[in-house]
Amino acid sequence: MNQSAPAILRSYLLRMMFLPTVLVLLLAGGCQPPYGDSGLGKTGCRRCHQVKLDPNHDFRCSLCHRGVPGGWLKREAHKGLVLHPAGPGYARIFCKRCHEKAQSSAARSIHYTLNREIGIVWQAFFPEDTPPSILEIHGEENPQDERSLIRDLLARRCLRCHVYYQGDSYRGTRHGTGCAACHMDPGTSGHKIYKQPREQNCLSCHYANFIGWDYEGRFEKDYPEDFRAPLLRGKHIKRPYGVEWISMGPDLHKKAGMTCLDCHDKGPFHPGKNQQDPGKNLCLNCHVPDSRIIGHRSGDFSRVDCAACHAVWQGLDLGRDLMRLDRPDLEDWKFLAVQGSSEIEDLTDKWADSDEMPPENALTMADKITGTKYPGLWMAGFLQRRWGPVVLGECRDGTLSVIRPMLDLAVSYVNEMEETIIDSLRPQSGGPSGNCQVSKIVYPPRIQLKPLPSPYLWLPCKPHTLGKADFFRTMFVQRFLLSNG
Repeated sequence: MNQSAPAILRSYLLRMMFLPTVLVLLLAGGCQPPYGDSGLGKTGCRRCHQVKLDPNHDFRCSLCHRGVPGGWLKREAHKGLVLHPAGPGYARIFCKRCHEKAQSSAARSIHYTLNREIGIVWQAFFPEDTPPSILEIHGEENPQDERSLIRDLLARRCLRCHVYYQGDSYRGTRHGTGCAACHMDPGTSGHKIYKQPREQNCLSCHYANFIGWDYEGRFEKDYPEDFRAPLLRGKHIKRPYGVEWISMGPDLHKKAGMTCLDCHDKGPFHPGKNQQDPGKNLCLNCHVPDSRIIGHRSGDFSRVDCAACHAVWQGLDLGRDLMRLDRPDLEDWKFLAVQGSSEIEDLTDKWADSDEMPPENALTMADKITGTKYPGLWMAGFLQRRWGPVVLGECRDGTLSVIRPMLDLAVSYVNEMEETIIDSLRPQSGGPSGNCQVSKIVYPPRIQLKPLPSPYLWLPCKPHTLGKADFFRTMFVQRFLLSNG
């Protein structure tokens, strides 16, 4: 036994000396470039990011996203990274390299500037002012006057659908920024780029009782919990778009399989000399009217829109209250938790039933243009939300238009000390003079809306709920045209 010990020891030492050589050979074989789709065989960003790129944009990632493709550690590779190269701040650098005309025209479009949305609201409250630009709209830490409050309202509550913001976190509303808002898949991290926006791109902003949502045959339900359904195992389901809706009859063009871009050309997105005239009746692009019918004569189309007869239904949201509360009791708001805002809903779910008071820095909402968070939540409620018959108004220029009470607003502000700084601020006019100034509501003849708002709170609209012309409304429109020359 003692004689074999040296032999055993020598054998063990030889094996230990040989082991490093084996390991080196194994590692050397393992470091050979792998085959197939293994990420280890790829270079640059695609070692970690398994992305499928659009064929026309299948080039080096760093051309748009910058960063350091040769970096092996995340902090090295992501140095100088541009997360959203198609966003408004970067599109003029990256997208413009190849799409100079498209990017330059997009920057002038209503989807970038939001001049119409800002102008209507601002001049409704302050008719003597020149409306601020989108770059002058921002959140306010402590609004002390009416203008700063409306500026904060626009930045953090109203202007949630534009190319500066990715949208709420609900399924259906998340989208890219800048050029990607329209030209990339919404709600995904994919890199598939579309030359023409798809309907889902439009619906990521045009939802919740705005034009476009009605085209799908949807009417958003009211906020209170009593309106919410269905339940799954006693709990509310996750809602696409963050709202619930009643299914109505879709527009006849939707039934025929038409999408938004079948009627709307690129004018609203890329304005130029060939864009559509905003006053043009788009129906005439496809339909040849019978000039023998009153309402279809050539001069009638400048005095009344087709929707006056052919819209089947419209939304009638009355008495909208918008309140900035710097220290809200979320338990009191749980009944109205469905606000169409994922920020508010997430905070309500987290703190409404909690025994703890949320810290002050928790009750914030982001500025949808800069991303900066400011204190206070913008809560909303309605006196009444209904769909109903089409309402017609006579404008001061003698034309007839479908109208909606879009300016029936009351804006308030309660600070963190629960002091009411501004109470029920209401519009003073019907917005910019370029819009139809409604002089009176003329149809239905005995409209029952309680309380009946002033006519100037109603604005012209074009419901996308077209169908067979309503007999009685058509008779009224024909009589209006005859009596007014």
